Amino acid sequence: MSFKYCWTNKDELIHRATRQGRVFSLETYLNRYPPESIDQLYEYGRSRWTLLIAACFYKHENIVRMLLRRFKPDVNAVGDVKLDFVHEVMHGISALWVAVAVGQFDIVKLLLEEGNADVNHLSITRSSPLRAASYIGRLDIAHYLIEHNADMRLVRDGNYTNLMLSAYREHTHMLKYFLDELQCDPNEYDQDGRTPLHYAIDGGSLNSVRLLLERGAKNSSPSPVTPLIWAALEAREDLVDAFENYCASDIEWIEARELLGAAYANIESKNYNLTKAIENLGKAYRWRTEKSLLKVVPSFSSVSAYNHSHECQTSLEFNELLRKSNTELHIESLRIQERILGQKNKRYRHAIRFYGAILADTHQYDLSLQFWLYELDLRRQHQIHFDKWHLRDFIHVFSEMIINDNDHIPEHAILHILKALNNELSTGRNNDHNLLTLFYLITIISHVSENQKVAVSMRDVYRMLVILVRNCYTTIGNSQHWTLLHLSVMTGLPYVNDSHIIALCKYPCHKTVALLLHCGASVDAIDAERNTPLHLIAQRKDDIENVLFIINLLCDVGRAHSDCVNSQGQTPLESASSIHVRTHLQEKIGVNRLKCLCARLIRQRNIMFDNCQFSCSLVDFINKH
Repeated sequence: MSFKYCWTNKDELIHRATRQGRVFSLETYLNRYPPESIDQLYEYGRSRWTLLIAACFYKHENIVRMLLRRFKPDVNAVGDVKLDFVHEVMHGISALWVAVAVGQFDIVKLLLEEGNADVNHLSITRSSPLRAASYIGRLDIAHYLIEHNADMRLVRDGNYTNLMLSAYREHTHMLKYFLDELQCDPNEYDQDGRTPLHYAIDGGSLNSVRLLLERGAKNSSPSPVTPLIWAALEAREDLVDAFENYCASDIEWIEARELLGAAYANIESKNYNLTKAIENLGKAYRWRTEKSLLKVVPSFSSVSAYNHSHECQTSLEFNELLRKSNTELHIESLRIQERILGQKNKRYRHAIRFYGAILADTHQYDLSLQFWLYELDLRRQHQIHFDKWHLRDFIHVFSEMIINDNDHIPEHAILHILKALNNELSTGRNNDHNLLTLFYLITIISHVSENQKVAVSMRDVYRMLVILVRNCYTTIGNSQHWTLLHLSVMTGLPYVNDSHIIALCKYPCHKTVALLLHCGASVDAIDAERNTPLHLIAQRKDDIENVLFIINLLCDVGRAHSDCVNSQGQTPLESASSIHVRTHLQEKIGVNRLKCLCARLIRQRNIMFDNCQFSCSLVDFINKH
């Protein structure tokens, strides 16, 4: 009988037979079709692989053997594979890497002994087959790969070694092999200065930590945070205790216990436990007394968020603090972190911001802003860049304050954010996002300044705002080129869509428009369609009363030029979508000025004027029409 196969389905036939382990069907298909089917890439789900890689993934040893002996595929061809136990897709991996990763020792031997596979082939991220064995903890495979010249010195991006990976994965049998037989350095470190001890702590592995310490791992590293300090920050008391006989000094051990207590008092921690915090801080004070080791408290300036107080020096002072509220204990934990970790430490600064967020959630806004502004000052002082959402969080708190009838937003807080925004905008990083943050802040200020007393006290804010608005020549959106004034007259989408601001007000917002005009925003600026803000507001069909009010602001306060035409050749009057808006604009505009009629005639008749000796201002005036 003659078998006929549909040519268009031949790839699916071949690929399906490979996945299902049907070796005779696959051999029949491959004999019938051209040899390029052997090494071509097939797509399946998130994976993209050769037949050999697919056979290794599905653990079909018979398929692998048949392919190697009958069709001689490229054994080192690479693909992209989504493994069940790894979140991301692994890119540029070989069949040998996959066979190791799925724990198929017999297939690994086939690929090396019959296929002569490259035992040191590296993926896109420089992951070797030996690394895959380290990940799954297969000592037998790792030993076999080493016997076949696998290079233990090959590391993944960031100098992330196999020893570190095994420590993180709590494969103590692998650690013993690497340390005892292969003589790996227990104090090696990655590009961030983190050692295998750091990774063991990340993995929460007490056994790995103990084993590394027994094999000579030191509580030191190029990283500013030692392994012991890292264990304390993670509030892992069992891991901290493992270092008891491995500390270089008494002060090292005491400070770790202090930081452990501070970590337990950190309200953000999953191990938050005030009883444990008090217990560990009490131990540290007793040890300091026994060893006659007084605290050396740095002379940091007084911090308003910390009630201008300083860290407790004695157990007596600490016991007096405990009689007060839990807030004092939280602040004490922050002061301890500042002393031991330093002001630049990311974990310390994050703890400040998180505690400020907790205060904001309980409507303690003034105190919350003190914590956040202190963290902002630390960033400025140590020249640490902002995450793009960092300043936006202040806007959210400000808007919540107004919504909750708390209009007393401190002027110095707004000034801090304006200055920070000015610095960020000058760098050009996250430009759209930062301009939107400024836009939202202008809306906040416009709502706050309704109160005349507040408005008088915010003169410095207005001066800074004038500088920012006039310096913001860059527009928002790569294609639309909207200015801040354009955004203030729009419905909001696709850019103005922050839920906190939308809960405060709806756009178009006449308060925002008025403040932007007051600060010198260009009323006749055009977007990509040559629409001025007056064009956009005239095209609105809803909220007519608000629309008419904004038109009055643009025309009376901003002196908007009503004869500017957009890319469709329409003036704001001609583009108006409502009879009420059209009538109102007609009344505002009155009779067209002669120079405007002349300029428009030049544009309509396509009269060439580029070569005329006109001034730049006159050329610009004609182009508007």
